[in-house]
Amino acid sequence: MPSSPGRPQDAPLTSSARAFLRRLTAATGGGMFLDGFVFAAIAAVIASGTFVADLDLSASQLGLISASTLVGTIIGGPLIGYLTDRIGRKPMFIADLLIFLTCALLMLAVTEPWHIMVLGLFLGAAIGGDYSIGSPLLGEFTPARKRGHYLGLLEILWNVGYVVSFLVGFLILRSVPTAWHVVLASAAVPAAVILLLRHGLPESPRWLISRGRADEARAILAEVGERPESDEFKDEQQDTSTRWTLLFDKEYLSRTVFACVFWICIVVPYFGLTFFQSEVLHLMGLESPVVGALIGTCVALVGASVGWFLVDRIGRRAILLTPMFATGVFLAIVALGDMLDLPVAITAVCFFGYLLFYGVMSILPGVYPLELFPTPVRTSGMGFASAASRVGAAAGTFLLPVCLDAFGLPPVLIALAVVCFVGGVVSLVLAPETAGKSLTETGSRAGTGRDMARPGARPGAGRGRALGSTRS
Repeated sequence: MPSSPGRPQDAPLTSSARAFLRRLTAATGGGMFLDGFVFAAIAAVIASGTFVADLDLSASQLGLISASTLVGTIIGGPLIGYLTDRIGRKPMFIADLLIFLTCALLMLAVTEPWHIMVLGLFLGAAIGGDYSIGSPLLGEFTPARKRGHYLGLLEILWNVGYVVSFLVGFLILRSVPTAWHVVLASAAVPAAVILLLRHGLPESPRWLISRGRADEARAILAEVGERPESDEFKDEQQDTSTRWTLLFDKEYLSRTVFACVFWICIVVPYFGLTFFQSEVLHLMGLESPVVGALIGTCVALVGASVGWFLVDRIGRRAILLTPMFATGVFLAIVALGDMLDLPVAITAVCFFGYLLFYGVMSILPGVYPLELFPTPVRTSGMGFASAASRVGAAAGTFLLPVCLDAFGLPPVLIALAVVCFVGGVVSLVLAPETAGKSLTETGSRAGTGRDMARPGARPGAGRGRALGSTRS
């Protein structure tokens, strides 16, 4: 939904503001890139076969390694998110990346399965923290009408990171099959570049306002070319009550439930299927499953690009509901392929159809959750939702190889299709439309229910002095 014509937030961005937002997008999107990069690096070494043989991994050890980074995000997301709401976006944005860089370099020295599991936990904790910080920080600087555009780029960068890492890993391991240490440690290179990009970034003005530091916020906005008097910022209120329980208050409980459930239902099928995509495609009958897996990552990237193009044009609900149900249908068709005697080509197209529609809605976890909560608990809410999604993703990633061995492919795909349908139904009931509204509107207590806040409606009054008010 576009904002009301003539409001200050409709004024075009200055050239300095655009330049700053591009830099901030690259710096925050780097965290998403690293998440996809690490995920694909592990998937690539698993697909190579040499990694499994060298460490003599059992199915349960393989599942624990593949799930370790996801488990780490369960810890890092809420913890670092809460710390970020307490002490600020800027310091934690650097600290979590330093943890990531250190652990990535240590991957060069691993010799035992448990080494990879432990380092994976710390890598995941850093990634979970970046989920909590990155999207909210970028969203707190971005005009409402462009928020989906900039935040959607972060999720595209996740897919770019996955494709780049999987391709690099595939090429390295094809040339030197025993070089899986190098593939696992390769994330250190982009991490070092991103750390340089983050140096010197300012604190979030919204966070400063919420802590009663409106003068500092005004100075930062002027420095980066933003307009302190715009509707984006002037109604932001001072409120230092950073407390977890706010996420479960009556006014916010449905938002917390929605943020967790839709995110879980997006990632559970995807993480399980793509971690073991080559094995799944082999069971489907493809002759070159590794090449098929690489094609699948590219298809998901195309879908994410489509979602990014549409997110501010048609709104959040539209690019969540249709893809959520479509992914369930495609997975069900693949599951019933043998029973229906479908050619392998048809089931492969349906599997890639699942990946395409997954890609379309995959940009929303970086957009939706941060729009649902007020500034004092925005990164806490984002961290809690990301942790909840990783609980499901870690369980799915750990259980998928075990269930494939025990039950075969069709029952597993049916179960994952049911997850997609559950996500569709919950989203149909609870998903708000937040496009074109300021974060002050979407995060206010007044903005409850499916419609959140009406376009142009004023949020409920908070405590303290707003940025646009005069001194008493």
